[in-house]
Amino acid sequence: MQGNSLILYKAISKIIHSTRVSKGIKYTDFCYENDIPMSSYDVIINASAQSSYYNIARVVKALGLSFEEFGKMLDEELPDDFMNNEE
Repeated sequence: MQGNSLILYKAISKIIHSTRVSKGIKYTDFCYENDIPMSSYDVIINASAQSSYYNIARVVKALGLSFEEFGKMLDEELPDDFMNNEE
């Protein structure tokens, strides 16, 4: 993964991680209580590979975020020229 894909997945990672931490939810508790495999969560948080949109959506919803809220957060996290860069 490189270029815009890496930038996007790192932004998603940062939002999800910071939201979980700000809510005071432990990593293992979050995964267990929401039936999210730790391996799936790890891929999202480490931006080590492209996560499925389904897994990202599950995590976003488990954090109590609407897709609208998540989209706004993502828009704020991405660089202003994100869509102007080519891979």
